[in-house]
Amino acid sequence: MITCALAEIFDIKYGNSLELVKLKKHPDGVNFVARTQKNNGVVAKVVKPLYEPVFRKGLITVAVSGSVMESFLQNEDFITGFHVMVLTPKIEMSDEVKLFYCHCLRMNKFKYSYGRQANVTLPSLEVPVLSAAEDFVKDFSITKLQSSMIGNLDLSWLNIEVSNKGEKRGLVPLSELFHTRNGVASSGVKRLHYKKNDNWIPYVRPSYKQSTSIDAYVNKNMFTEDEVFPKGTLYVSTNGQGSHTYSYVSVCEFVPNSDVTVLIPKEPMTLKEKLFYSMCITHNRFKFSYGRKPKGFRLENVLLPGKMGEMFDKLDLLNW
Repeated sequence: MITCALAEIFDIKYGNSLELVKLKKHPDGVNFVARTQKNNGVVAKVVKPLYEPVFRKGLITVAVSGSVMESFLQNEDFITGFHVMVLTPKIEMSDEVKLFYCHCLRMNKFKYSYGRQANVTLPSLEVPVLSAAEDFVKDFSITKLQSSMIGNLDLSWLNIEVSNKGEKRGLVPLSELFHTRNGVASSGVKRLHYKKNDNWIPYVRPSYKQSTSIDAYVNKNMFTEDEVFPKGTLYVSTNGQGSHTYSYVSVCEFVPNSDVTVLIPKEPMTLKEKLFYSMCITHNRFKFSYGRKPKGFRLENVLLPGKMGEMFDKLDLLNW
């Protein structure tokens, strides 16, 4: 495949280089694109600052540091944070072609690291020429793909109706399905790094992996009955930059620490249902951060599918 420098196809320039903490968030504001690899790079909607240009939808954003080379086609007007470059096509091209170039840019991610940014070398990066890109995607259509995927979906088991305006029904707040119980603060808790006897059970902390969530072992007889939870209990990490929002079903009896919230079903729930909701909660991780924790009302207002019981008789989670 014939290649050329990226600068031959796109005008490349830095974005707004704004700081999110200095902007006012608003649900009807403009998209703020940062260096994250989640949610198309959008981390918030903000009130447009005066004297700052707004980039139009249909342009490509590239993170040149942080989550380096994460590239997205923006589907709404936007402004950007630091170290985000904006690519404007020199020649009119379809969204399919733009997405192809986003993929090409991400494939170059291995060339960079936190200490080697892409801000200088991005314009000279070799990518397929426009004719090759158009030829590659000529039989691909986003609209056709979306129509095909939506047409083949059977949403009846979720009791979700999707209208022409994209409105969804059948999703309920977490608080309608679960009671929440906060864990026990570590102050004054005697902990051991080993299991002394059968009375000593895991003291669970936030973690990005369930296998590393055991902080220590504690004597369950030193806690009240409602502070000790049995095997098969659903819980959520509510703190930690790399650990928040991860949700698991316990494999043994445990005591959670104060950065873990236990979810008690309001109605009887099978293990499969708990594992399903664990996955759903974890997939809401992009909504939170170390500074915006999934605690209290934020966790309780996470939207989850309701009335899941009937479909689990036919569902094999192991084959998902």
